[in-house]
Amino acid sequence: MVMKWIKLGDWLEAIIHIITFGYGEYLALWIAKKIFGKDSCGCCERKQWLNRLTDKQYNGRCNEIKLF
Repeated sequence: MVMKWIKLGDWLEAIIHIITFGYGEYLALWIAKKIFGKDSCGCCERKQWLNRLTDKQYNGRCNEIKLF
């Protein structure tokens, strides 16, 4: 039997998606570019880091995961 681990990054992404009506990543990217002058909002890196806390085998391909 293969155990499925809870991926914290996926859960947080889903919560942000619900709260911001699907515009969370766009808002974060806009803030990162306009206010902080960065090219990335860090969403993917945050998700990877949180997922690896509970699942050491997580492959880090967070851009392939779709919420809906």
